[in-house]
Amino acid sequence: MTPAPLEVDVLVIGAGPAGSCAAALLVQRGWSVLCLEREVFPRFVIGESLLTRCNDLLAGAGLLEAVRARGYMVKGGATFVQGGSRERVRFADGLAGDQPATWQVPRDDFDQALATRARALGADVRFAHRVDAVEPGPDRQAVEATDLETGRGLSVRARFVLDCSGYGRVLPRLWGLEAPPRQAPRTAIFSHFEGDEREAGPAEGDIWVVTHPRGIWMWVIPFSNGRTSIGAVGDPALFEAMPGTDRDRLAALMASEADVARRTARAVPVLPTRRLSAWSKAVTRWWGPGWAVAGNAGDFLDPVFSSGVMLALETATLAAGGVHLTLRGEAFDWEREYEARVHKGIGVFRAFVDSWYRGDLGRIVAAPAKGESFQRMVTSILAGYCFNEDNPLVRDPEGGLRRLAEFVDRAAARTTGPAPAEGRTGTGGAGPR
Repeated sequence: MTPAPLEVDVLVIGAGPAGSCAAALLVQRGWSVLCLEREVFPRFVIGESLLTRCNDLLAGAGLLEAVRARGYMVKGGATFVQGGSRERVRFADGLAGDQPATWQVPRDDFDQALATRARALGADVRFAHRVDAVEPGPDRQAVEATDLETGRGLSVRARFVLDCSGYGRVLPRLWGLEAPPRQAPRTAIFSHFEGDEREAGPAEGDIWVVTHPRGIWMWVIPFSNGRTSIGAVGDPALFEAMPGTDRDRLAALMASEADVARRTARAVPVLPTRRLSAWSKAVTRWWGPGWAVAGNAGDFLDPVFSSGVMLALETATLAAGGVHLTLRGEAFDWEREYEARVHKGIGVFRAFVDSWYRGDLGRIVAAPAKGESFQRMVTSILAGYCFNEDNPLVRDPEGGLRRLAEFVDRAAARTTGPAPAEGRTGTGGAGPR
C-alpha cells in the first residue's frame, strides 16, 4: 500500500546556508517546514569567507549564536596584496550601522552548525534525500523524492516550494529555467594547507586577495583550526597552459608570488587539490505561483569578494518573508519586492566584480587619495551591504565606480604623471597589475 503524501506548509530544497536560514525563519513563524538535502553533512564545499552583512542575517534567523559558539577565526577585513604592496580594508571603516567583523568558516562545519540549529528550532531536516520531480498545482505542489540510503520514495504535498539547492539548481534544472551566465567562464583550483606563517594582530584573520603576476588572482583564508584555504582563479586557458597536475599548478602559483611564497614556505597540503569551473549561473525566473528559488540556485557571480554565502542568506531571508505573507493570504508583490530587489543587489556586486576584472577596483582600493567618504562607501559594499540604498554606490554602482576610478586616476596623475595604459585597463583576468 502506497503511503499517503506528507503534507507540509513549505518544502525547502537544500540545507546549505540559504536552506537552513529559510527553514529557520519559517518554522519560527509557525509554519511546518520539511527540508530535503541530497548530501550527507558534514560535506566539503568552497566559499569559506563570510561578509559582515552575514552577521545581521544570521541573527535575524536565530542562527548567529550557533555560529559564534563554533569559535571560528574572526575576520576584521580584507588585505589586498599586489606586487609587494598591501592595502587593508577594515570592515569597521564602513558606513554607520555596518558590522565591524565576521568569521572565516570551514564550510563543512559551518553548514552543519546551521542545519543543526534549524532542526533544533523545529524544521524537519532530512539528509540523503534527492528531489526528483516537482509538479505545480493550484494550491499544493506535488513533490517526489528518493531516500538515497534506502532507495524508498517519498511523496510530499507542499503549499510552497523554496529551492535553495545551490549548485544542484533543482527547479531550474527540472523546469528549464536556466539562463546563460552573465560572467566570463573562469576556473578555480584550491586546497587546504597547514603550517602557513600568519600575520600577528588584528589582520591575522583577514582574507588575502592577491593579484598574481601571471594574470590570475589568489585567495588566502585562515581558519582557527590551523588550516588555511588557498586558491587561484583565472581564465581556464591560463591553467591549461601550465604543466603538471592541479596540485603542481597551485604549488607553482604559490611559489611565484612573493608574499604568498613567504607566507607558505613551510605549508603543506592537507586536502586533495580541487577544481571548480564555469560557476557563473543565472535563471529566467526567480519565482512563480507556489515556488521560488534563492541563493546559488538562482544566481552565482564570482568568488572574488566572497559574496556567495551573504547573497544566499539575503535572498533566503527575502524569500522567507514573501512565503510567510503568501501563506497568510496577505499581499506580497513577488516581482517587485523579491525578484527586482534580488536583481538589484546582485547587480551591485556584479558591477564590483566587473570593475575588479577590468582593473579599476584594485586601483581604487590601493589609491591613497580617494577620500574618507568614498572609502566608507566601497568598504560597505565589500562588507556585503549591497541592498543599503543610503549608499550612493548601491544606487548607481557602475557609474559610481567609473567616476571613482577617474577620480583616483586624476589624483595619481597630479602626483606622479599619467598612469600607463596597462594600469588603467588591468589584465582582464585578475584585476590590476
